[in-house]
Amino acid sequence: MNARTNQLQLTAEYRQIKDAVSVAFHSIMVHRVLGKFKFSSDSDYSLGSLGHEEVPCNHVDLTYIRVNSREFIDDFNEKVDLFVEAVTKSLKDGYFLSGSGNHLISPSSAREGGRIYGIDCWEDLISTQIKLEFYQRRKRQWPIPEDTAPWEVWELHLNLVRTLNNEDFFRMREYVAEQLSDKVLTICELMNKPQYLPKIPTRLEITSVFDIRFPNCDPYLWRLDSEHGFLFIFI
Repeated sequence: MNARTNQLQLTAEYRQIKDAVSVAFHSIMVHRVLGKFKFSSDSDYSLGSLGHEEVPCNHVDLTYIRVNSREFIDDFNEKVDLFVEAVTKSLKDGYFLSGSGNHLISPSSAREGGRIYGIDCWEDLISTQIKLEFYQRRKRQWPIPEDTAPWEVWELHLNLVRTLNNEDFFRMREYVAEQLSDKVLTICELMNKPQYLPKIPTRLEITSVFDIRFPNCDPYLWRLDSEHGFLFIFI
């Protein structure tokens, strides 16, 4: 089975990296987290209720929606924080783009994702990527171990920059907000298209499709992965 792959690209100030990942990936998870399964038989079930909450960004002039499950949010954000910390460490250690330098912006310059908002100059720092994958577990005949098969992949490509004064950073808050708003609309449009979703399994096979660790919700099995030198996470 070939995984369905979607790509999102974004230019952001390095202090906005957590906001950028949170807005994009929590917006996706709104569509990929279900209420808690309650089985009345091996194949008959109902779903518990699941609320949503509006969250303000710290460094972007934008709010976004996420599922209202504290346990899931803490688990998801912990993994996002590992990515943010790894990128931040690379920046502190001096790993920048080859040939990076100041990027002067004029009204006639090429535009990425929206208006420039009067930003005069930024410094290119680093390009990185993080992926959110949804997958299924597949049993194999003994002695071959169980494997996993991704069915949907979301790639977030980030071009991180540094603004050179406070005024440009405040304008960057608006610039990135517009980019992220466009990404959220794109996510919603893609989610509303007819597309493959794994069949709801029986009670005995529920863990082959869903992550049942949380008390009030069951996300589709998911993991984060990054080209930035690590990791995660097979649940």
